[in-house]
Amino acid sequence: MSSPAVAGQDTPVFDPYDSDTVRAQLLAFLGEETGARVEVRNLTRFTVGFSWVTYGFRAAWNGQSRDLILRIGPPRGIFAPYLARPEFVTLKTLRQAGMKVPDVYWYDDSGRVFGAPFFICEWVAGDVPIPWTEDGKPAFDEGARRTLGAQFFDILADLHNFDWRTTEVAELDAGVTPETAATGQIDAWVSRMRGWSEVRYPMLEWAAAWFHDHAPVAQRVSIVHGDFRIGNFLETDGQIQAFLDWELVHLGDPLEDLGWTCMRAWRGRSEYMCHLLTRDALLERYCARTGLEVTLRDLAYWEAFGTFKLAIMHLAAFHCFEKRGFNDMRMAGMGAQIPRMLLQVEKALEEAQ
Repeated sequence: MSSPAVAGQDTPVFDPYDSDTVRAQLLAFLGEETGARVEVRNLTRFTVGFSWVTYGFRAAWNGQSRDLILRIGPPRGIFAPYLARPEFVTLKTLRQAGMKVPDVYWYDDSGRVFGAPFFICEWVAGDVPIPWTEDGKPAFDEGARRTLGAQFFDILADLHNFDWRTTEVAELDAGVTPETAATGQIDAWVSRMRGWSEVRYPMLEWAAAWFHDHAPVAQRVSIVHGDFRIGNFLETDGQIQAFLDWELVHLGDPLEDLGWTCMRAWRGRSEYMCHLLTRDALLERYCARTGLEVTLRDLAYWEAFGTFKLAIMHLAAFHCFEKRGFNDMRMAGMGAQIPRMLLQVEKALEEAQ
């Protein structure tokens, strides 16, 4: 759970490349939390992921050991400033409900331990399928595609069916209603766009206005993952073990997640959304499990909105590299893709109309 700072320690400066300091801070924190002498072994920084800095390690105390994950929100990162609590609370709540997410143990948003918000969760074994394939080849063989596709959209449906109202998740977006679910997200992403770019992009301005003019009323307010796609789950032998990367979690229209899964960014030229199911197949399965009525037109709106979000994320990447000094060349690479993203927004809007 949330913890005070390590005794007597001033707020440090987080350096993602200084693993020795991270290890020392981690040892001190775990020692205070467990009240025991702790050993940290095999601390390894993972290079995957574009946002939180992620380390894997094994911690041992009182004769037991655990494989754990430490995630730190870098102060200069793409979505800075970060907060760990929303993701921690969501994971804790969903884990207690039996959903496929990592178990979580500690978090802190004060910055007094590592110089940045962080949380610690279990290390879940598995492989992460990625959306980018060589020469547009299928990401899965036919059997794996069907098996994983069924699990993927069933997990999404179960998330959207979950009754969050009496849980801590209710604090995420106080006051969101079916009428404000879409417009609230539009306004939130426009606000981020203003903060991340001094340049005004007519395509994005027009897109935001169009989304407002055609904003749907949600059939229900659900927990929305915000980045539910291939690349954000772990699987072993055709079985999904856990869904990851909940940093964009919020309460909103569940179709926002569904449209996100359909984006071309996660499938290339494949007819299968996230390389898993066709639009018709996912709609049939999802609607049967949730009881929601969803049309291809609904999907097109939210797919276009997802493309709009992704374009703004590219602005964020360039901003954190150019203005905040976040030394990650992948951010610069995303900045170089901004013109292409604007074209994708235009195409998605044309299809939504």
